[in-house]
Amino acid sequence: MKTKVKLFSIFFLISLLMASCVAEVSSSNQNTIQSFTITNGSVTKEFAIEENSIRGIVESTFELEDVSLDVSIPKGATISPDPATIKSINGPLTFVVTAENGDIKNYNVDIRREPSADNFILEVNVNTPNLVLNGDIDAEKGLVTKRIPESNDLKGLNVEIKFSKYATISPDPKTIRDYSEPVNFTVTSESGVEKIYQVKLEHMDFAVSRSCTDSNTSKWFGGDNRTDAPDILAFDRNVGTGQAVIVDKSLVPSTFSIRFLEGFTYYVGKQKYNKPVTLKLIIKDASLNVLATTTTEVSENFNGGLVPFDLQSLNLYLEAKKAYTFYWYLVDGDKLGVSSGSAGNTNAGSGFCYNSGYSGESRISRNNSLEDANVWYEHGWHFNIGLEGKE
Repeated sequence: MKTKVKLFSIFFLISLLMASCVAEVSSSNQNTIQSFTITNGSVTKEFAIEENSIRGIVESTFELEDVSLDVSIPKGATISPDPATIKSINGPLTFVVTAENGDIKNYNVDIRREPSADNFILEVNVNTPNLVLNGDIDAEKGLVTKRIPESNDLKGLNVEIKFSKYATISPDPKTIRDYSEPVNFTVTSESGVEKIYQVKLEHMDFAVSRSCTDSNTSKWFGGDNRTDAPDILAFDRNVGTGQAVIVDKSLVPSTFSIRFLEGFTYYVGKQKYNKPVTLKLIIKDASLNVLATTTTEVSENFNGGLVPFDLQSLNLYLEAKKAYTFYWYLVDGDKLGVSSGSAGNTNAGSGFCYNSGYSGESRISRNNSLEDANVWYEHGWHFNIGLEGKE
């Protein structure tokens, strides 16, 4: 019996010793940072670890904002602060790694971005009551130019200048209103490199006139009083004309003209209308947004030729190389039943006079209107137009 008790005591002591050894083995003293990386977008940077220090310099284009850190430590260890909570590095950091057994090691992290050498003016916006005009920037020459409508006072302009991140600019553009003479701005990079830009703003005061007069055909324009035309009811339809306009230089238009081959008459009976008619002009941008509308009256004595629309009060600005579409139609043309012919050219060519033509047709019986965008379609001809203004 005593022998059994002794054996039990021995086994019990051995078990305690084994448990103690296991406990000692499972409590690691590892508290090192094994790897350290920073990711911004799709770019990841890895940094060397020297004893308890992590240092490095990244390119000026690698932002230390909106970043994510990936820090590897031994199993069972902990790190503070949690790297997942670090989204920007604005100065030195300290991470504390605590081993499983409680041993602590501090790591000093000092990662900096190389100062940027960028000292560019990126954008110049001239804010007018009606629109925002973007300045033309020649970075090589250090010159910013823009011609603006004469309705804007050069001594009272609101000009916004955007420049390289981390750079500074002098004088402060917010304090400058007078651009009646060129204004010089000095842009200084984060690294201290200076670049001078001259901002030169002038009025659009050069008068120009363009016209497209070559004609070898005409298209039906206006209403229709025919009773025997296929699929057409008398006094039902109204046909309009359109023309795309693209200018080489930005233009403030003052007059837009269209050309008809004859006065307004009834097709059946060929009787001249002998009363004034009203034409409406709709101007749209490339996205078919309506920029402006206006009307003009054609006298009862009109026998063909140019019909002008006065655009001066519309404060329009046609930007160079962009497409604008001018649509015109006879107001109440369906009910009036009178028509004329839009003069056009079927030849192929390039330049101002050879952009796409348009036609539109509405009908009372279909409950639509030439105000509706879906009744207009591209037409293969180029219609006679005139455009005057200042650039």
